[in-house]
Amino acid sequence: MATPHVHTQTRRIVMSEVDVAQIHFLTFYRWIDRSMTEWLADVGWPFTRILQEGPGIPIVQTHLDIRRRVMLDDMITLRTWLGGVGSTSFRSLHEFTRDGELVAEGHLVHVCVDRQTRDTVRVPDWIRDHAFAHGVGPV
Repeated sequence: MATPHVHTQTRRIVMSEVDVAQIHFLTFYRWIDRSMTEWLADVGWPFTRILQEGPGIPIVQTHLDIRRRVMLDDMITLRTWLGGVGSTSFRSLHEFTRDGELVAEGHLVHVCVDRQTRDTVRVPDWIRDHAFAHGVGPV
């Protein structure tokens, strides 16, 4: 069994991402959103394709633990992967490190909905197939 696909990106903390305390928590959420978008594209489902062929996947739960202070000019690596699949929802996991040290981690839970009715629908087969092929468990 292969390991799940992990999208990895390294970015520098820039002036627009900090407050007077040197980092603003919203930066982590922006990066998570961007990284999840990239993960979807990596596995063949960029958002333009999801909007044409797939269900809506709104976020219904977020969680973030900030463990270490992050400052201007720090180089932060964010890793994103599929963490679990349920009947109508799936979880993405996100890990932030600086020089290998964990500085923050979090997750998002996405629910799958019919974009017209907003009723929940089954998680698409392409997500289920990825989870099954890589040993990803339930949400």
